[in-house]
Amino acid sequence: MITFTSGAAPAIRAFLNESGAKGPVRIDLDASGCCDPILTLSLDHIREDDLAAEIEGLVFVINPDIYRLVGEVTISHVDDNGRKGFMVTSLKPVSEWGGFGLCNIRV
Repeated sequence: MITFTSGAAPAIRAFLNESGAKGPVRIDLDASGCCDPILTLSLDHIREDDLAAEIEGLVFVINPDIYRLVGEVTISHVDDNGRKGFMVTSLKPVSEWGGFGLCNIRV
């Protein structure tokens, strides 16, 4: 359901520790500001119909309808030339810009 590239899980753990935030990380669709949808990360609670997975000690949730739409999700951490954040891509891209934008975990 979810895979990480090297360094993503430790970066998520570090963010959660630094912010003192607790709870599962939700993978969701949001608007990019350019009319295209993007996948984002936010802290949330588990809802009744959610799909949930614990990976490397981190709990992730996603709405089953979104999962059917996007398929397997890959989370990468980017810290390069002033760009820092998480890139969330999917097996079935949600827009032509998939993999270009970065997001932070919304608390």
